[in-house]
Amino acid sequence: MKKIKSIFLLTLAIGVITLNSCSKDKDNTVISTTITASIDGTATTFNNAFAITGTVGGEKFTNVQGTASNKAVISITLNGTITAGKTYTSTAAAVSDRPLLLYAPNDTDDYLNDDSISAKIVTVTVTSISSTNIQGTFKGNVTAGSGKVKAITDGKFNVALTGK
Repeated sequence: MKKIKSIFLLTLAIGVITLNSCSKDKDNTVISTTITASIDGTATTFNNAFAITGTVGGEKFTNVQGTASNKAVISITLNGTITAGKTYTSTAAAVSDRPLLLYAPNDTDDYLNDDSISAKIVTVTVTSISSTNIQGTFKGNVTAGSGKVKAITDGKFNVALTGK
């Protein structure tokens, strides 16, 4: 779990650096980037959404994340080479097939999937992926360090993909 958390934190740092170091291009192409989900029954839209691929310690990963208007953050990290049509599940036998779903409603609470509790399954299905876009669905229960649980349902993402 520490390795996954380290990968997430590195992904977040890469995302911030990438967004801050972007140069202005004259490309007027508009790509719709959206992440939506129901958090404990409340429909939430996460704007400023993006996806990035990278490699840490020889391990390839893809991270999809966005920020809601109330500053809540959602982040989905998948390991390995992403395959369209594949469902990644927190109960998968192979660690590389287990997604990491993080929901941070504020600066102090982080809700993560707990792979050790089979009743709190997180699933992420990638429906489409190209060199510039990734789309899919997600759902599951995430737990804070305090033991509080958030139910995430009806999750959908359609975001621009950047990276190596």
